[in-house]
Amino acid sequence: MTNDHGQPREPFSWQPSAAPPAGAQPPEPAPYVPMQYFAPPPPPPAPPRRRRRGGLVVSLILLAAIGAGTYAVVANRQALIDQWTVWNHEPNSTVQAYIERAQLSDHGEFLLLASTPEIANGDEFNAVCGNQEEGSGVLGCYTSRDKKVTLFDVTDPQLDGIEEVVASHEMLHAAWDRLSKDRRAELTALLEKQYALLEGDAAFVERMEIYARTEPGQRANELHSIIGTEIGDLLPELEQYYAQYFDDRSVVVQLHVTSNAVFVEIEAKSAALIAELDALRTGIETDSTSANAQQAELNSDIGAFNAKADSGGFTTQEEFDRARASLVSRQAAINARFTDIESRIALFDSKSEELKQLNAQAAALNTALNITPRPSETIEP
Repeated sequence: MTNDHGQPREPFSWQPSAAPPAGAQPPEPAPYVPMQYFAPPPPPPAPPRRRRRGGLVVSLILLAAIGAGTYAVVANRQALIDQWTVWNHEPNSTVQAYIERAQLSDHGEFLLLASTPEIANGDEFNAVCGNQEEGSGVLGCYTSRDKKVTLFDVTDPQLDGIEEVVASHEMLHAAWDRLSKDRRAELTALLEKQYALLEGDAAFVERMEIYARTEPGQRANELHSIIGTEIGDLLPELEQYYAQYFDDRSVVVQLHVTSNAVFVEIEAKSAALIAELDALRTGIETDSTSANAQQAELNSDIGAFNAKADSGGFTTQEEFDRARASLVSRQAAINARFTDIESRIALFDSKSEELKQLNAQAAALNTALNITPRPSETIEP
């Protein structure tokens, strides 16, 4: 997720290997304005004396070198700021563990550390990242205004691996923020081509619809982060592109698959239980209506039998026994139906309790994922 998107910066590749000298001061940020570079005006004519001509040549060379150096500093301003930030930022040991486990490359690590990642939760996290849509959770954000990553502190062991995926996702937002306009356009075409291959995934499409509502205008930016961390089979051009950020991108994709498995399992179990409960409820209601009607009819026939027996309407014992045996047999069959209905009611209650437990598990995961569920999300049997 991104917040407060600023102006794009030019791409950079300069990464000094040595730390700055002790006591050095960071470059002072200056407004980024287009710089027009003009050659210095020619000097006035001078007497033809070799010594002075040599001095003039040196002066011109120095002037040109200083001008070129100024241009390079302005053009690579964000690269200089990033490098200075990394030199002066001591990463949290937890963040460092994320970097190692997600197999970020040196460049991917550099971009994440340049974003001074912080781990927070509760009001402290939401004050920075917010939560713009009910029923969805925010686990991290990149604010382009200050080029900073904030990560939600996920502690539920069932979600092991999700924090590494989120950290990688936000790192890719930092990468996107530093791409040139032309490079973004090239990548957008590739990302949309990749998205077209994923349109059969209803959950993925729905997720992108949420981003469209909460972060209008950031579709390509979000696809860039999601596809890079969650999708295994990519177009060769995209796979080659993402290789600069990961030593082995399949590792972070597998972490996504593993941490997402708990949601897939709950959803599958819930869907199966709901289908079972619906079938049980329909069968119980249908059979109960039918059995009650049969019992009412039997009760009427028993009343008629008793009245006939009391009035001496049966002419022989055999006739009486046959009529009575028929009523007893019908009652036994109806009793068996009621017994079966009662066993299905017990099964329905057991399945309902199982679904309630799944609801409780989902609620705990919602809390772990910084989600405030919609009231309708709790499924009642």
